[in-house]
Amino acid sequence: MLEVEILGVSQAEEHRYPLVLLRYESRVLPILVGIPEASAIQLGLQGEKTARPMTHDLICNLLAGLRGELISVNIYKLENETFLAHLNVEQKNNNGEVEQILRIDTRPSDGIAVAVRVGCPILVAEEVMDAAAQDASILGGDDDEEDDEDDVDVDGDDY
Repeated sequence: MLEVEILGVSQAEEHRYPLVLLRYESRVLPILVGIPEASAIQLGLQGEKTARPMTHDLICNLLAGLRGELISVNIYKLENETFLAHLNVEQKNNNGEVEQILRIDTRPSDGIAVAVRVGCPILVAEEVMDAAAQDASILGGDDDEEDDEDDVDVDGDDY
């Protein structure tokens, strides 16, 4: 498994839905996500809190209440153009010892939205990167000036 960095969420002109961009070395893995999930990921990346917990905040609260710790989000397979992922959760007893390890099925977008909230790694199977990643040069230059034109509008005004 390869640990990836979240570059951000982008709205490409040729896609109706946003993309979350994950980078490993010189490759970028674009994953098509829904608009609500893109907003949730963006809010998590920015560290913004909402007045009431969103679904991904609820998941974090449930994990904490059940003494669960999200160890990683694993994007392990690409099947029929659909990415498959699971949450790796360690559940601990009252003494802080690992009681059980859980593998919970998730959509990659939901897993990423939770991962950015708890700060755990996102891992991608090498076979998935080989099958779906693109060279990072598709993103354009490496200059420090970012083009915010393609970013997802978290408020939803453009949708």
